[in-house]
Amino acid sequence: MRVKTYTAETTVAAMSMVRGELGDEAIMVSTRTGSDGSTCVTAAIDPVLPANEDIEEREPLVFPDETEATIRQALAYHGVPPWLSSRLAKAAAAVEAQSPKSTAATCLGAALDEYFSFPPLEDDWPEGPLLLVGPPGSGKTITAAKLCARERVANRHVGVLTADTKRAGGGEQLAAFTRILDIELGTAPTPDDLGQALSADVLKGKRVIIDTPGCNPYDEKEMDDLLALCEAAGGSVVLTLPAGGDPMEAADMARAYADIGAKCMIVTRMDITRRYGGLLAAADGAGLNFADVSISAQVADGLIPLSPLALARLLMPHTEETNPAPQQNTAEASP
Repeated sequence: MRVKTYTAETTVAAMSMVRGELGDEAIMVSTRTGSDGSTCVTAAIDPVLPANEDIEEREPLVFPDETEATIRQALAYHGVPPWLSSRLAKAAAAVEAQSPKSTAATCLGAALDEYFSFPPLEDDWPEGPLLLVGPPGSGKTITAAKLCARERVANRHVGVLTADTKRAGGGEQLAAFTRILDIELGTAPTPDDLGQALSADVLKGKRVIIDTPGCNPYDEKEMDDLLALCEAAGGSVVLTLPAGGDPMEAADMARAYADIGAKCMIVTRMDITRRYGGLLAAADGAGLNFADVSISAQVADGLIPLSPLALARLLMPHTEETNPAPQQNTAEASP
């Protein structure tokens, strides 16, 4: 019989971890409350062994130390799906085994670095135009303005187009920012318009940012229209995803945008969120890279690169490496 103990902030979270790893056939052996108020659930299951399996080579029945349990508990708090939580916690425990003096946050950072990529958009700017896509209200327009401000501060030539002409005030909001930055805003509501705008001499040699309409990822017509815009642009698709969403919902939405070409995501609303499981679920489920994050709705605050260790510190708020949010880049200037 295979026996394992799972630790989480609540009984429901611990039971979810049990079902996620051991399945519905698991038997609850005991439940107890830890000294810190957490719930420890011990479960068992009779495994079906493949032929000729060496039992001695199977994974340990209990956690070798507290690191894996601590990380599992933290990830459960953030709503990280059990299967992803298990992979990350085990990878972090392996790091701790090799470097015993490492903190839980450092070990988790190494695990995140192993499973995800964190290329800063400023250093990894793609060839061709950059299209910002995402669900309605995800912060595409503000993100476009922040990217423009960063390019201007760096004295790089930038061009801006908006395909968001149906939403009331969509183009006007971005135009208000581009006027301050002394950048001409072009409109391109259709794929043909977008193709013509991108071929104009005025955009030659510039980094081009395209703001697209917010689309319901489950509406086939809206996504087909968005795909047509992406194909007409021939550039790189970047998903803007708000933090704090339901992890499974975030993963489903991310996959829908990955299907039309999204390779990385810019995380928004980090300043009003305290649970980040949806970000990990989205990146894992859709194979997306982490680019930058936004910790403020103010354009002057800019975008901030996200590193594995910074994300680990956000996920591990009770470690000695606590850091409430990525630090704002003081080099960002107000437009």
